[in-house]
Amino acid sequence: MSTFPAGRGSLAAVRPPRQRHDILILSARYGEGHWQAAAAVREALGGAGNPLMLDYIEMANPALNRTARRVYIASIKHFPRGYGWFYRKTSALPPYSRFNNLVNGLGRERLADLIADVQPAVVVSTFPVQAGVLSELRRAGRARVPAVTVITDNTVHSQWVHPYTDLYCVSSEEVADLLLRRGVPPSRVAVTGIPLRGAFARRGDGAEIRRRYRFDPSLPIALVMSGAFGALGGVLEACRTLTHLGTPLQLVVVAGKDKQLLARLQRVGGHLPFPVHTFGYVEQIADFMSAASLLVTKAGGVTTAEALALGLPMVIYRAIPGQEEANAAYLCRHGAAISARHHGELGEVCRGLLATPARLDAMRLAAARLGRPHASRDVAAMVLRMAGEPEGPGSHGPRAGPAGARA
Repeated sequence: MSTFPAGRGSLAAVRPPRQRHDILILSARYGEGHWQAAAAVREALGGAGNPLMLDYIEMANPALNRTARRVYIASIKHFPRGYGWFYRKTSALPPYSRFNNLVNGLGRERLADLIADVQPAVVVSTFPVQAGVLSELRRAGRARVPAVTVITDNTVHSQWVHPYTDLYCVSSEEVADLLLRRGVPPSRVAVTGIPLRGAFARRGDGAEIRRRYRFDPSLPIALVMSGAFGALGGVLEACRTLTHLGTPLQLVVVAGKDKQLLARLQRVGGHLPFPVHTFGYVEQIADFMSAASLLVTKAGGVTTAEALALGLPMVIYRAIPGQEEANAAYLCRHGAAISARHHGELGEVCRGLLATPARLDAMRLAAARLGRPHASRDVAAMVLRMAGEPEGPGSHGPRAGPAGARA
């Protein structure tokens, strides 16, 4: 039996009057994907609704946030199987388990105070914790603001699903079906794609990008991304493998915020047989993806959505158990990616792809079919409709919402 209450048609009548920020966007920095998705929605709003974007976990409990971030990063880097076990166990818990009740109470009073101060017309969550807290506030009658949740992976953990969420924006029909199986009414689900920054709306000029960054114009580029915190294990081994394939190429390696990894890459890069261009945390990933022939990456939801939007074939290397394994399975199932579990397999896969242009072309087409480069625009359009704001020119998002139809 569904735990979801009946329709929300009366919300518009009880919505508080508009104040400083009609749209409140809440996210968190556990990996950069959730935060980037929130920033993409804010960018797509273009100032409409005067959006306010906050790190919810930092606001709720700064000390806990620092500790939890350290534990999260350490677990996915050094104990990925343990993280995968925790992910699976918690995803199977019922909505009102002791664990979920504890999580859904995190920062509850601060969120109630924030909503009272800001008086938003709609709250958008790109991280699951605050979605649960807001749902509980609404269940208790302490908040009446409509809630939108943007799911940033190609699977659904139980922490994303809450009875007082009005609209879920999801990456694909497959994720929509997973929500329906968990009892979410179809009218509350819109297949929009994962929100991306405007730089990913179209592929850049590869030749011009190569000139700008002084990449070799004659060699294919294998782009290697380690994740924001260097969570992709075995990056050095992967680079050595890729430069010993017997196929001429150059590497563009992005180490994220892991300064130690960047220093090691810079030391090793000069001793490898092909050009290796190393970078730390960068904003111009859309440029690098536009110029690349192939992406070697872990399976973060936002990173892979960016690659899909630009039609970039992927080799998913050592996917982290949990949501990233699900992301990898989705991409491989649809022909946009191939998985490699260790550096030997990575070498075999990349050698075969680079030697078979027709196969790479097929993967590009598969990626482009899955890609939703205008997802942020579509999400923003629905958020503005819920907030009662004009959508502005160029908004063609799916018609969905509390009383709407599934896209």
